[in-house]
Amino acid sequence: MLFLLLRIMCAPLAVLLGTLAQRRFGHAIGGLVVGLPLVYLPFLWLISLQYGLSFAHAMTVSLLLAASAEVALLWSFAALARRVSSASALGGALGAFALIATAVQTLHASIFLGAVLAIASFTIALRWWPRTPIATFHNGKSRLSLRLAVSTIFTVALISLAGRLGASLSGVLDAIPLTSLMMALFTNHEHGAAASSQFLRGVTRGSFSYVASMIVLAEMLRTGHVLEAFGASLGIALLVQLAIQSWSSFPSLRQRLTTLSRPPRLMQAHYRRMYDFLS
Repeated sequence: MLFLLLRIMCAPLAVLLGTLAQRRFGHAIGGLVVGLPLVYLPFLWLISLQYGLSFAHAMTVSLLLAASAEVALLWSFAALARRVSSASALGGALGAFALIATAVQTLHASIFLGAVLAIASFTIALRWWPRTPIATFHNGKSRLSLRLAVSTIFTVALISLAGRLGASLSGVLDAIPLTSLMMALFTNHEHGAAASSQFLRGVTRGSFSYVASMIVLAEMLRTGHVLEAFGASLGIALLVQLAIQSWSSFPSLRQRLTTLSRPPRLMQAHYRRMYDFLS
């Protein structure tokens, strides 16, 4: 009973943290928080305790292999939500997920190939992300209680199916980013398509850490050391995300330093006159 309650709490907790981050820092940062493996690592830990390490390992591998399908879903929803209704965008995004997930499963890809495909998919999606105007977060318009209730229902539904479908199929099903998708739907309804697009782009940026954590977890679960495996997975996720944030802020930092080091126009003219005089 305790395991069941803990597993049910994983998704609502991620929704709570993501919504609070949206309110405080904007849609992109809220999506980045949701994109971190804050739901999957506790969920897989509880799975390993209830069903064993072999089941958790197989499920982790399936989650990693389905990451490419996940980014296809996120990108498709962001692209479609600008032109069609939320329901139509949701249908198209789920169709894209099913198509890519089936293709990856047909390939019988290894963990390494699945990781390469996932990283390439995230990079391509961010490079050609659908352009939308900048959207701001309007306080007081997010129905937090409804978000938490819907995420709890989704979690209960997944838990009821996890043990019946087997590790591989459960992993593919759990790879559907229901938390991200549900929050994108609410964000689209409350703040518009531009806001949901920014949120999903943040989720995609945070998903690099998700892929890294799944790779480490899949490899270390083979050793049988559960706490070390999940601790290392969480640590590598935080390090990867820190590196991505540092790399993203580097161009703006470099531009700022260049601006500070560049002398004003008046001084430039003075230096030029001195150079002409001396030469």
